[in-house]
Amino acid sequence: MKALTAAALGLLAVTAIARADGGIDEKAFRAEFKQAFPRANITAIDPSPADGLVEVEINGSDIIYASTDGKLVFTGDVIQMRDSGPVNLKEERYEKVRRDGLAGLDKSRMITYPAKGKEKAEIFAFTDITCGYCRKLHRHIEDYTKAGITVHYLAFPRGGPDSQAAEDMRHIWCDAKPAQALTAAKLNDSISDADLGDCAEAVDRDYKMGLDFGVRGTPAIYTAEGQQLGGYVTPEQLRQRLDL
Repeated sequence: MKALTAAALGLLAVTAIARADGGIDEKAFRAEFKQAFPRANITAIDPSPADGLVEVEINGSDIIYASTDGKLVFTGDVIQMRDSGPVNLKEERYEKVRRDGLAGLDKSRMITYPAKGKEKAEIFAFTDITCGYCRKLHRHIEDYTKAGITVHYLAFPRGGPDSQAAEDMRHIWCDAKPAQALTAAKLNDSISDADLGDCAEAVDRDYKMGLDFGVRGTPAIYTAEGQQLGGYVTPEQLRQRLDL
């Protein structure tokens, strides 16, 4: 996607031909696209909520848009003006993916810091123990939970599943007390030496899910409905975004 974005800079002319019914000629578009960007693999082409556009999935996770005549490719956000207000089409698409994905998760495989007293909200945060802003966020964990917010952590080692951070996080997720182990890693650079087992698979599953959700950096925080709340947020900012 980086090569595509750098080359396109928002718009790119290609020569695919529109179908008579106004849809895109997928075969022609795929051929032209592959010729222009041999390292980018189109994994799906779907209708878009916006007339004249189709949604194009690249490499199984990235989303771009193309005009139905195949002559324009949009690599950034596309905003549709609706009666209810402006809507980011890419974010709307990811929200559904996140909502469905989070609904099917077993929360017991996450590292959770439960709300103190009555739970008012819950959030899902993709995290990396080597991320400075993730550590800064975790310093407020008591403030979040005291505000009635349950924090569920999912693993997203930014260097990928083969990185040292990923290996360290597998040991943390397999620790007998994973919440304590995660706090120790983030705040004291102390890494658990717990034996690995099936529990370690959560790191790889979370990382893949993060890519599907559109996560590109950490922390990445979402509601159970898939709404993106941002990256590092203070306790006050988080309360405001959750309307608490």
